[in-house]
Amino acid sequence: MECTEWLNEVKNVFPSLKRKFIYVDYEKMSHKRLACVKAKIEQKINFNPESLLLGESNRIKKTRSSPKEFEVLINQDLKRLVNPALRKQIVQYLLIHEMLHIESKDLITLSKNYSRRKKRKIHVNEFEGEVFRRFNKLRELKGIMQIEKREHLDIAINKILESINWHKK
Repeated sequence: MECTEWLNEVKNVFPSLKRKFIYVDYEKMSHKRLACVKAKIEQKINFNPESLLLGESNRIKKTRSSPKEFEVLINQDLKRLVNPALRKQIVQYLLIHEMLHIESKDLITLSKNYSRRKKRKIHVNEFEGEVFRRFNKLRELKGIMQIEKREHLDIAINKILESINWHKK
């Protein structure tokens, strides 16, 4: 599958994720969403049930384990991009974006407390800058000309995405 090959290329700029199992595929989703990452986060609650019921201790400890498998889903409407090299660049840009979330463990930290998560902005300027930097590093490894400014990349991607007929079935 093409996405798996593209993911393997993207893993070259993520040395910390080379041993993680990441599955990637296209999926039907809203045109407002280009990609997402999913993982099963296991939460364990440790406490002594007898002492809790007898009123001796209320010590309850919650632990979350870091997921070992991740699933990155790409909007299947991107398949409408006829030029495969162009589709590859867009998909790899999205993969870098989602893999940065995996690397920074956003799935674990953001699933803890919804009120805190609602107030926290994930996509701050540094995050988008890091996506741009890694995308350029990937292009350099493949021998493709680097893009000078992040704004130019954003404009180019938006224009290409506008060309997709999102409502066509």
